[in-house]
Amino acid sequence: MKIFLFSKVLFGVVLIGLLVGCSQATSNASSEPIAGCDGQIYIDPAKSPYVLPFPPGETFKTGLTNCSSSYHGAGQPDQYAFDFDMPVGTPFTAVRAGTVYKVVEDQPSNGGGTGAGNYVVIDHGDGTYGLYYHSPKDGIEVEVGDEVEQGDVLGISGRSGLAGYPHLHFIVVQGNPTYPYDGLAISFSNAIPADVVLKGRTEYEAAAP
Repeated sequence: MKIFLFSKVLFGVVLIGLLVGCSQATSNASSEPIAGCDGQIYIDPAKSPYVLPFPPGETFKTGLTNCSSSYHGAGQPDQYAFDFDMPVGTPFTAVRAGTVYKVVEDQPSNGGGTGAGNYVVIDHGDGTYGLYYHSPKDGIEVEVGDEVEQGDVLGISGRSGLAGYPHLHFIVVQGNPTYPYDGLAISFSNAIPADVVLKGRTEYEAAAP
């Protein structure tokens, strides 16, 4: 009889524990912010002012993304950068409207030179800048002072600088756009699938914004 009563009490304690645990898990899931590396809260993609740096209808696979490894590791200036695998000569486009702030296109096309290689910087007019790295020599199609709209072609991708393979390295920074800069965590409003934080080694299609 005592064993039976003890079993009933033990079962009740276990059941209550499971219910409390499930309740806490549900509560935590509903209250957790949408965040990426470092617990950084990201913009809801539906409200993001940024689109993917390639034309609608096109699909490219990501390489390194936020807080992944190498130069994109947590705590690095490029922790919030994205690499998009693009064959040499692929046009890339402005993620936001702005003014061309800087252009470098005199570095060797196939590695060497500066780490960024050939690149273009767009001033978004709100203290942030978009940086697009690794174009071939003479691969930037805009000039300093040009006004660009979201989706305008800025240049073509390549593998200049420290790029070990052809890709576009992209990051948005706050303040001075000179390395080491202060990167910003961003999301893209037209990515399919609509991940808040783009995953590494994943294909994303650009929807019409």
